[in-house]
Amino acid sequence: MWVKYFTQKGFSPKIDVNPSVNLGICVVIPCYNEPSLIESLGSIAGCNLPACDVEVIVVVNHPEGVHYDVLENSNKAVKDIDEANRLWGCERLRFHAVKAFNLPRKQAGVGYARQIGMDEAAFRLLTVGTKQGIIACFDADSQCMPNYLAELYELWMQYPKTHACSVRFEHPLSGDEFPAEIYKGITAYELHLRYYNQASRFIGFPFAYHTVGSSMACSAEAYVKFGGMNRHQAGEDFYFLQKIIPHGHFRELNTTCVYPSPRPSNRVPFGTGRAMSKLVYSREPISTYHLESFLNLEPLFQNVTTLYNYSGNQIERFIELLAYPLSDFLFQVDAARAIENVKSNASSAKTFKKRFFLWFDAFMLLKYMNFAAERYYGRQPVEEQSKSLLACMGYKPLQTLRTRDLLLFYREMESVEWSAKL
Repeated sequence: MWVKYFTQKGFSPKIDVNPSVNLGICVVIPCYNEPSLIESLGSIAGCNLPACDVEVIVVVNHPEGVHYDVLENSNKAVKDIDEANRLWGCERLRFHAVKAFNLPRKQAGVGYARQIGMDEAAFRLLTVGTKQGIIACFDADSQCMPNYLAELYELWMQYPKTHACSVRFEHPLSGDEFPAEIYKGITAYELHLRYYNQASRFIGFPFAYHTVGSSMACSAEAYVKFGGMNRHQAGEDFYFLQKIIPHGHFRELNTTCVYPSPRPSNRVPFGTGRAMSKLVYSREPISTYHLESFLNLEPLFQNVTTLYNYSGNQIERFIELLAYPLSDFLFQVDAARAIENVKSNASSAKTFKKRFFLWFDAFMLLKYMNFAAERYYGRQPVEEQSKSLLACMGYKPLQTLRTRDLLLFYREMESVEWSAKL
């Protein structure tokens, strides 16, 4: 299967050094115009090494026609990788530079860079027969705990059927690297991410997981099986993991942590960097979706199997009785016909429910949330909505908490929750 994948893609390896027969983890880092790559490489080099060999594959990339300063940073990044090998490289840990200069401007971006690196990683792991070898995604401005590599290895040793995982992440909330407003903004933005995740779980959505590009990993076998990384210029992590998550064998690794940078960026149309950029340059505060948008979904998600026994008019009547923002959305996406189609391909209520959520997946959920925000509720202050969710969950004494303390509570809540799953 994996040979076919690389043949169809016209893949040719970019690294001319044969992989070690003991290679078990490849950390892939897209690097575009990064002045401080060496610090992230040093963070990985400071990790305790697992029982397998590790390679760090850095895809140094930039689009065609870039300014001279960007080209200089690309050349500096390649030198940083050489320096990392000199400082920390050994038989069990190697750093590789993959030059992806002058990429077509329409395709250039973080998705394409990750794809180049992850294809290379999968090829190297599968070449030495390590189907459950780990492809870990990292960023050129991130840091990690010293047990990062060892815990990834241990996860796959303990659960060898794992397709992919999300790794616990925490943005820095203070420091002297950025202005205070950046730390304040990233606190609100991370709270938005955790609020969205927890609200999705609260209403019974089965695919509620974090999809952060700098803190995810997959097996080489699963990478090929599910079609590899996409070339989206933003949201590539979300699109990639949502191909895998609905098929099961997805886990959350909470025994280590990645620390992504909160820095502003205009490279992508949405995501952490863009949110920080809007905060700094446009003074646009961090907002989120109204809790009612989520709560409207609960009667639908809790009664999915009921729909298996309904037909045409009954399905439409069921939709009509839902909260108007949701029913309006469902009629616009022709949900009744979609549900009938799901039903025609299901032999039991259990199969129907599984197939229903393959239709009403994370993409459909996000589409609905944006629809509800644009047509009905607007975007709301994240502190207010995260408190409302906690109240619904029974944590009413926490109403006096401010943004930072709310985030810390959400972090702790997810930490306990993830640990319980493991």
